[in-house]
Formats: sequence, structure tokens, C-alpha cells
Amino acid sequence: MAAVKVKNRKHSVILAVLFCALVCYFVATLISLQSKVRAQENAVAELSNQYEQQLADNAALNAVIENGGEADYIERIAREQYGYAKPEERVYYDSSVY
Repeated sequence: MAAVKVKNRKHSVILAVLFCALVCYFVATLISLQSKVRAQENAVAELSNQYEQQLADNAALNAVIENGGEADYIERIAREQYGYAKPEERVYYDSSVY
């Protein structure tokens, strides 16, 4: 009868170790999935912000086009972004601002 108890004890130790390993695997998988979900939620929030910003930019550009200020808009972009000036116009830069 003592031999039977020893076999049961070995069998239960092996099952306990396997059960612990299985629980650790599930916990590790759960943590990994939660971090991936959190990263995807952050990415969605960032893309949503970019989308809203793009909609605002498009609305501003549509307003410029509809109001007939397209020439003024093009001139402002040419001056600010590309440094263009009208013929015989002198451009002064205030170095105290930079």
C-alpha cells in the first residue's frame, strides 16, 4: 500500500508542476496581449488626431478657395515657405527675433 501512495505523490507533483507552468504561460500571454492592445489603442488615438487635423486643414483650404483668396494664399505660401519676393522688393529679416 505504501508503494501506491508514492506513485500518487509523484503523479500529483508532476501535475502540480504542469499546472503551474500552464498558469504561468496563460499569465504571460495575457500580459503580452494587454500590452499589444494598449499599443494599438495609442496608435488609433494618434491616427484619429491626425485625421482631425487633416480635416481642419482641408476646411481651411476650402474656405480660402471659396472666398476667392486663392491668389493671396499662394502669395503668402510663396513668401513664407519659399522665401520669394516681388520684383524690386527688398526683404529685411529681423535678427533679434531668432
